[in-house]
Amino acid sequence: MRRFRPSIVKMMFFGLIFFISCGRDISRDLLSDIESYIDSRPDSALAAIRQIDTTALHGRAAKAKYALLHAIALDKNYIDTADTRVVQPAVDYYDRHGSPEQRLKSHMYLGTEQYNGGRYNQAIVSFSQAAEFAEKVDDQNLLGILYSRMADTFTRTMDHPQAASYIEKAMQCFRDCGRKDQEDIELLRKAGNLAQRRKRGEADSCFLFILADATIDKDIKNMAGMDYAMFLLSLPEPDDEGAMRLFASAIKDGAQFEDPSQLYAYAYLLNSHGEDGEAERIWSTKRAGDLKSNFHYNYWRHRKCLKEGDYEAAYKYLWSAMSVRDSILEENYEKSAASSHTFNLEVNNARRETRIKEQRGLISSLILIFALVLTIMYFLYQNTARKRRDAIEKMAIAIDNLKEQLLDKREYNPKKAKLSFLADVYEEAFLNQKDNDKANENLSAVLHRRIGNLRTDPEAQRGFEGIIDREMDMLMTKFRKDCPGLTESDYRMASYYFAGFDNTTVMVIMGISTLENTRSRKRYLRQKLSNRFGEKGSRYSFLIGGAL
Repeated sequence: MRRFRPSIVKMMFFGLIFFISCGRDISRDLLSDIESYIDSRPDSALAAIRQIDTTALHGRAAKAKYALLHAIALDKNYIDTADTRVVQPAVDYYDRHGSPEQRLKSHMYLGTEQYNGGRYNQAIVSFSQAAEFAEKVDDQNLLGILYSRMADTFTRTMDHPQAASYIEKAMQCFRDCGRKDQEDIELLRKAGNLAQRRKRGEADSCFLFILADATIDKDIKNMAGMDYAMFLLSLPEPDDEGAMRLFASAIKDGAQFEDPSQLYAYAYLLNSHGEDGEAERIWSTKRAGDLKSNFHYNYWRHRKCLKEGDYEAAYKYLWSAMSVRDSILEENYEKSAASSHTFNLEVNNARRETRIKEQRGLISSLILIFALVLTIMYFLYQNTARKRRDAIEKMAIAIDNLKEQLLDKREYNPKKAKLSFLADVYEEAFLNQKDNDKANENLSAVLHRRIGNLRTDPEAQRGFEGIIDREMDMLMTKFRKDCPGLTESDYRMASYYFAGFDNTTVMVIMGISTLENTRSRKRYLRQKLSNRFGEKGSRYSFLIGGAL
C-alpha cells in the first residue's frame, strides 16, 4: 500500500489550519466592519447581517457577536421582534466571557425582545440585570436608552413611581452626552408620568414648558400638545376649549392620531363645537375586534351623551366601556399569568442548569485540589530527601577534610594546630578507630562531648572561647574588647577560625548551607573588621586567615 510522505501530510494539515483561520478572520473582520457603522447606517448593517452565512461562523465568540449585532440592527430599524432566540446566544456567551458593555447590551436587547412580546415582568428582570453593569460603562447614550426602556416598561405595569425615577436617570444621561432630542422626549414622558401620578400642578407646568421652549423639535411639541389636551380633558373640571385649541394646532402642524383615545376625544370635542359631520366620520372608524379602541370609543361616546343630556345613552355607553375594560383586564391577567408561568419555568430551568454547572465545577475543583495536594506532597518529599542527601554529602566532605587534616597532624605541631585539644579530637575520632566508617560516625559525637553543641548552646560557646583564651593568651577576651558591637554570629565564626577550623568544619558547625556562602561570610567578616576597627581590626582579620 502506498503511504503519504510525512512532509505532504504536514502541508495538508497546516493548509487546513490556514484555511480555517482565514475563515475565522473573515467572519471576525466582517462583523467588526458591520459594528463600525451600525449606528450611522442601521439599514445597511441589517442587510449585511442577513447576508452572512451563519454556518460559516466558527466559535462561540463569533456567534455571540453576530447575535448581538442582529438584535441591535433589528431594533434600530424599528423591527420589533419578540423572538428572544435572536439575542440569547450573546447573553449566554457574554455572561461568562464578555466585557461590562457587552453584558449590558445583551441583557438590554433581551429585555427589549421580551417587552415587544408583552412579557413585561421578564423584561424588567432583564433590564435590571443590564443595569448592574451601568457603573462600569461610560457610554451615556447607551445608558440613557436602557433607563428609558426601563421607564417605559414600568409604565406598562402601572408602576409610575419607579418609572419616574428611571425617566430622571435617562434625562441625565442624555443631557451628559448632548442628546437634546432624546432628553426632550424624556421630558415629555415626565409630563405624562406626573399626570398619571395625579401631580396636576407639576404636570401642567411641565407641558407648558415644553410648548414654550423654542429649541424643542416641532414633532415633540405636537405630541406634547395632544398629550396636554388629554390632560386638560381629564381634570375634575375639564377644559374643553383649551383641549380643542391644542388639538387644532397640532393637526394644523401635520400631527397624526396614533392613539384611539386621542382620536375619539377629538371626535367628542368636534361634536361639542357643532362639527358633527367630521365627528361622525371619526366615530365610524370603530373596529369591532379591537378591545382597546372599543373601550375608548364607548368612553368618549359616554362623555358626548352626558354633555348633551342624554343620560340613558350615556349610561349604556359607560356600561359598555366598563365591560370592555373588564375584558381587557382579564385578557391582560391571563397573559400575565401565562407569561409568569413560562418565566418561572425558564428561571427554574436556568437555576437547575446553574446548579449542575456548579456541581461539575465543584467536582473538578476537588479533583484539581486533590491532584495539587498530591503534587505538593511529592515535591515536599523530594525536597526533604534532597536536603537529607545534601546534609549527608556536607558531612562526608567535612569528614574527608578532617581526615586530610588528621594525616597532616599525626606528628603534632602545636604552632600549626593552634589548639592542642583539636589534635586530641582528631586522635580520638580517627586514630583509635580502625574502621573509617565508624570513625566518621564518631566525629560528631566527639565534638559534641568535648566542646558541646556549639550551634545552639551559648554555654558551650563560652566554654570553647575559654579554651581559646587559655591556650592563646586571652585572644577571645581581647577580641571582644577591641572589636565591640559585632553580632554573636560574627564572634562565633571568628573563634572557629582562631582555633584553626577550616571552611568545611565551620560550615558544618554553624549550619551554613554551602561552602561558597561560608567563604562569603568569612570575607565579609574580615572586611568589617578592617573597615570598622582600623589597625586592630586588620590584625584580627589576619588571624582569621584567607585572602580578602
